[in-house]
Amino acid sequence: MRRAAGLPEPGERRRLREQWGLTTRQVAMGFGVTPATVRSWECGRTAPRGSRREAYRRFLAGLAQHTGVEAPGSPGGRPAVHVPPKSAARRAVPAKARPQEAAPPSPAPAGRVVGRADPVPPGRVRRLRVLGAAACAWSIAALWVILTCPPPL
Repeated sequence: MRRAAGLPEPGERRRLREQWGLTTRQVAMGFGVTPATVRSWECGRTAPRGSRREAYRRFLAGLAQHTGVEAPGSPGGRPAVHVPPKSAARRAVPAKARPQEAAPPSPAPAGRVVGRADPVPPGRVRRLRVLGAAACAWSIAALWVILTCPPPL
């Protein structure tokens, strides 16, 4: 299978993910696919298509950039500096002392991955809030009537 445009070699994709200590499940959740799909991308059986390809390319470029490796598609593509594996860094620095900028970039830095719809649209959330407020107001009014009206004769 020919190499997907702009993406690093399949073995490099897996190496970058593992170096950051990410599981296939974590990456899959970020891209809205299954862990098996991520494994297929990493072994070269398949490659992401459409907007996922671009988001995955940016994700891998960010991982490579923060590990001292040149971004995919750039000349050379070789490590600029030697970076110890994440496991060695974890032993050296306690979790609370690690700087925040060492966190891996999100799968889609420019926003959400296309194809994952919000479970509840904003318009429906507003309607549900209004319905809840109305139900609360009617309940209070009914309770006031029950408590203040004299019993029937």
